[in-house]
Amino acid sequence: MVYAHKLFGILRAEVLAMEDKPRLEVLTTPSNYDGVRLQTENAIVKNRDSFNFKMSEFPHMEVAIETLKKGTGDLLAMSINQWKSMDVEGLKICAFLARREPTWVLVADDKPEYLPFGAKIICEKELIKRQLLRMREDLTINRLDESVEAKSLNYDLNEIGVEEELEMLEQLRNEKLIDGYVISRGKFSQIKSRVRRHTLGMQREKPSQEFERSKFISPPLEGFTVLVSREGFPITMISDLNDIAAQTCYHIENAIYESLSDELRQISGLFVEQKKLSTILKQYVKLIDESYALKIGENYLIPSAKKGRDSRTKWSPSKDVIPGPRICIYFEVLSENSDVSLEMVRIEPISESKFERGKNVFIQEIKFLVDLLQQDHDELKRVISGLPEEYNSAKPGLLKL
Repeated sequence: MVYAHKLFGILRAEVLAMEDKPRLEVLTTPSNYDGVRLQTENAIVKNRDSFNFKMSEFPHMEVAIETLKKGTGDLLAMSINQWKSMDVEGLKICAFLARREPTWVLVADDKPEYLPFGAKIICEKELIKRQLLRMREDLTINRLDESVEAKSLNYDLNEIGVEEELEMLEQLRNEKLIDGYVISRGKFSQIKSRVRRHTLGMQREKPSQEFERSKFISPPLEGFTVLVSREGFPITMISDLNDIAAQTCYHIENAIYESLSDELRQISGLFVEQKKLSTILKQYVKLIDESYALKIGENYLIPSAKKGRDSRTKWSPSKDVIPGPRICIYFEVLSENSDVSLEMVRIEPISESKFERGKNVFIQEIKFLVDLLQQDHDELKRVISGLPEEYNSAKPGLLKL
């Protein structure tokens, strides 16, 4: 009997503890191969000591949105692309989860540098297709429907889902009809068989590779997961769930994305991240020590007269540097033939919202430089001795989109 009383007391204590925690019903949908469902589950597990969660699943996002609007549930998890494309009138974003890795992956036996000459790749993203061709112009890159039609394969792409599509891609690769395919990380996580992946990223972890290997700045707005609620929901109650860095990066990235023309949005890479100042300084030191871009860190680092044990120059932070983390903005656009690309990088302090001015300047610079690269060059009347005759002739703009 004593044991029974103790057990009852433990259960009663647990019930009282659950009653003390705010109760939140989170609406979700089955996996859409974008990583949202898995990230939402991990967030619930991580924060279950602070909230009494109940997770309810609905078959489709449209159904979940209408259910939330009618008053059932407190929060709905979705990707930012779903938020921007669906009818969300009467709803609001109340929290951002930590941003997922936005890069895409190449599923192949080798890295893109080591694929055989003329390798056949399937890629649905025009941006990544151009980035791959910039790296290797010999690659043959097509969409899935183009490959199916060219090889006269018996597949009806209108009647297959994502899972069947992934199985088809892997089957084509195993049968040596293609050498690889490019998919999002969310889709890759759903592949059942063990395959090799190669991240098409920015090589941030190895600065020396920044000049040895092409960058793949990811498509805009990838990797954002938001928690949506009805108007009037007390946002402060779930402030612990909100990732401030992801929220800030989204607002900057979305403002730049919305400023682009429809044509540029499909062929532009855009990525915004928050970095510690120490991380940036360490990266610059590695670049300088390895004889890359000797001027790149001159605004942040100054050389010391003292030498290290390995006879390398010691670099110290400049006294004029504003302390605190930085917002790093990366942007690129590639021409139709991938032979011309425009890449822009801007780093701004977070303190006192200095990045807001930097964002606005960045938007203006994109428009100015894209227009400049598309302008035709008139024939030069001035003759400069020593230069070839075609130097003076009229030329079309460099950047053909």
